[in-house]
Formats: sequence, C-alpha cells, structure tokens
Amino acid sequence: MRGGRLLAWWGAAGPLLLRLLVLAMAVAAAQRLADGFHELVWQPRGAIDLGLRHKEVRLWFSGQPLSLAVYPPASYTILWPLVGWLPFTAARWLWAAATAAALAWLAWLFVRESGAETRAERLVVALLPLAMYPTRAVIVNGQILLHLLPALLTGLLLLDRSRPRWGRDLAAGGLVLFALVKLTVAVPFLWALIFARRGWRPTLIVGLAYLGLTVLAVAFQPAGPVALFHQWVTDAVRDAARAAGGAHANLHSWLTSVGLETLDAPASLLALAALGWWMYRCRREDPWLRLGVAALVARFWTFHYRYDDVLIVVPMIALFRLAKNRSPRGAPDVTAGALLAVTLATVLAPARLLFAPWPWSALFEAGQTAAWLGVLAFLARRGWRARLAPAAGARPA
Repeated sequence: MRGGRLLAWWGAAGPLLLRLLVLAMAVAAAQRLADGFHELVWQPRGAIDLGLRHKEVRLWFSGQPLSLAVYPPASYTILWPLVGWLPFTAARWLWAAATAAALAWLAWLFVRESGAETRAERLVVALLPLAMYPTRAVIVNGQILLHLLPALLTGLLLLDRSRPRWGRDLAAGGLVLFALVKLTVAVPFLWALIFARRGWRPTLIVGLAYLGLTVLAVAFQPAGPVALFHQWVTDAVRDAARAAGGAHANLHSWLTSVGLETLDAPASLLALAALGWWMYRCRREDPWLRLGVAALVARFWTFHYRYDDVLIVVPMIALFRLAKNRSPRGAPDVTAGALLAVTLATVLAPARLLFAPWPWSALFEAGQTAAWLGVLAFLARRGWRARLAPAAGARPA
C-alpha cells in the first residue's frame, strides 16, 4: 500500500522534481568542474598527486630509486604515456584533456546503460559523474580514478555482452589492464573478469600483459624485482596505515579507530574472498548488479580518501536500472528508487560536510556510510534472489 501511494505521488510530482534535480545538478557540475579544472591546470599548488606521479615516473625511468613507492612497478609503465615524457606544465594540460574525455565517456556509458527514458532522466544520469563532490576532488588532486573507471566498466561489460572470441578478449583485456594502474580500486573487479564467459582467456591476456609491463619497468631500476616488490608492499602498507585515521568508510579506518590496525590485511583479504564467492555464485546475473557490488567492496575493502567516493556512482546506476525495471506485477522497484535518492543526496552534498566541526562531520560520515552499506546489502541480496529465482520457477526481477 505504501509503495502504491509512493508511486502515485511520484507519478504526479516526479516530472517537476526531476527538472529541479537537473537544474541543481547542472549548477553543481558547472561549479565543481570549473573549480576542479582551474586548480588542476592553473593553480601552483594544484594537481598535488599528479605532481607526485610525474616525479616518480620520471625518476623511475631515469634509473633513480624512489624514496617512497606506493604503486607497483607496472603502474609506472602504464602512467608513462600520460605523465612521463612531458614537462609538468604540459602534463597537467594533457591530464586535464584526458580527464574531460573520461568524464564524457562515463556520461555516455551511463546514459546508454541506465535505461533512462525521458530527457530529464537521461540528463540526471549524464550529470551524475559530473556533479558529485568526489569528482572535483579527483580533478583538483590529479588522481587517476576518472581515467580508469570508464575503461574498466567498458571492458567488463564487453566480456559480458559479447560472444567469446579473440577480438573481444584482446579489447576487453586491454581496457582492464589499463585500470590495473590503481590496484586498490581494480582488484575487486577482477572477479568479474575471471568469472566471465570463457574468462580464462582474457584473464590470461591481462595476467601476461601485466607481467610484461612489470618486467619492462623493473629493467629501468638498479634493484632487483624482489627488492622492488618488497619496497612497494612496505611503502604502500605504511602509507595506508599512516593515513587511515584521516579517512572514512573503509575497513582500515574502522579498525584503526578501535586500535585493531594489525587486522587490516586479514580483514581486506576476507572481504575480497567473500566478494569472489558471491561473484561466482551470481556470475550469470545482471552485470550491473555485480559491478555495483564490486564497486562498493572496492570502496570498503582497503584504505581510500574521499576522492575515491567516485566509485559510488557505479551502484547508483545499478539502482537506477532496478528502479526502472518492472516486477512481475508491473510496478517499479520502490526500494531501489528510495535507496537511489538517499545515495544521490550523500554524493551531491557539499564535501565541506566531511570537514565540519564535530559532531556534524561524524554524523554526516555515519549517515553516508550507513547508506552505502545499505545499498551493498540490497544489491547483494537482489543478485542472490535473482540467482535462486529460476530454480524456484519464479520470474527473475
């Protein structure tokens, strides 16, 4: 009954609310993109992380050891075409152009995949990756997530939608390989690669290519591969442990807050293993359900700063698809729509709320985390129920 009333209310008020939402998102996108690209390209203190990657890549391929290596060797090979051959000022411009192209790619992909029907719905979906607060944080800092996310999603969807053949596997493998530049984001998604139809071949392609990029990178360093990998693991763990206390919504920050940071690695591996089991059991279900769950686990399983909240846009597309779908009784999924509205509020809110005086920042973080965990539970349950429905003779939602 409540769902029926809600649907009736949305039928009357929805078109106007969508237009107002489009307007609000357009204003937010304009402000955040303008500010982000201005700091990325023009501000002397902008592009902090890009500056670090630029320095690291140039040092690495000039044969000089790094004092702090938080990325594995292959990542520097992948980054070289973007930051390794240009002076820093020119690299900032190239990075900005690649970021704009990646945002356009994401907007196009989401409109195509979301099931949006009206013009207002398509505009809302297209504006999602442009208007959310972490997008500005990614651009300002010169982070890589916006570059790798459309490649990763496109590659995995290609594996799910196309028949197994060498062209499919090479194209999808190349896209996923690029995403491996940031393992803390890409690794949970690899279960979708492994459990794709005839997934052994694209998995082998990605594995061998990544090994080749690693060998190429190691050849430029005086230290051997064992020493380089030991340095990377040590530096990455130390850097994450040091910064976990200032982050939120991830296992490492939660464990650090209760003095159990020694359990960071076991907890992360357990979360990754649980995702692998679920992905295997639900490997034939809607790919966006699986991608949404993988994105949320990627956000939670290890240390992340607020710029990696861009990952939340993936489960939002999964929720949108569910809200647009029809159940056997012909009604949209009201729960998915409600969760989408709540999640949208958590990513359109001003980022300054994360830095507000206590207790307001703690309340915002707690509400945001609870909403995202609720979406994870909902999507995981929907995937599981869809897996069981054919066996029970029911029509999958």
